Amino acid sequence: MPDAGWGGLSAYAVWMSEEQVMEIMGTFRVMSYQRWLAVGFCLVLPISSWALDSSCFPGVDSRQKQYLVASGTLILEAAREKKLNKDEVEFPVWVSGYQRGWFVRVVEKSPTRTVLGVTPKEGTLFNGLLLASSDQQIRSLDRTETLNCRVLMNVRQLKSMTGGHLPEQGQIWIYVVKPGNIKKAVGKYPIQQSDVDNFLTGCLEQSKIFSLPQFSEQCVDFTVGWSEDWANDRERPSGGRLVQNKRKQIDRLLERLEGDLFDKVRDE
Repeated sequence: MPDAGWGGLSAYAVWMSEEQVMEIMGTFRVMSYQRWLAVGFCLVLPISSWALDSSCFPGVDSRQKQYLVASGTLILEAAREKKLNKDEVEFPVWVSGYQRGWFVRVVEKSPTRTVLGVTPKEGTLFNGLLLASSDQQIRSLDRTETLNCRVLMNVRQLKSMTGGHLPEQGQIWIYVVKPGNIKKAVGKYPIQQSDVDNFLTGCLEQSKIFSLPQFSEQCVDFTVGWSEDWANDRERPSGGRLVQNKRKQIDRLLERLEGDLFDKVRDE
């Protein structure tokens, strides 16, 4: 599996020219000073203050167009329909300055496990989706979030994967993990196969919709935290989550993981 940072793009030289890779890397290095101040402000706050709207969930300007960057669950169409009451996608994007991984520990509700999340990290990137949203949808998502906080992004941190035009105006948000919840998977808090299936089914959907054959592979390659602490709950999904029908395609994707990790998944 290639490195999830800048060097990870070089693994795709077979389908991207050197000029294209350099263009993406050059674009992503143009970071907004104001954006990093905002992220820094959130991260230095005490954990007890994350629940405050002013720190964890900044005000949304209803006069502006609203956008969300989907990194995990919301890549899946069924999840967007359930959580946002919509399934439309603007287009897939490269997201710079953030790392996606299996490093969010769920301890307060069953099943205890490790789920996908995003954290700010300079020099890293992942593939996600840009979603048009609204202030009502964003506030609705905020009410369900206990592990993440919402952060304002700079459009310069995004790069369209399809040639689509990025918004010139509006607010672009991404949910990032509260620092206290960032912990790697361990035996009591494993990665659950049903979570993996939902994530990669969404990636396969977008790969087909936007004619991006590598998109689903990039979902694996640009996600960190894959672990031997991984439980197979496919037959009886923990929490009653959706059972997907793309298992063979998902299994082929997971064969990309180094160290034969997928072969070591334990049945529950």
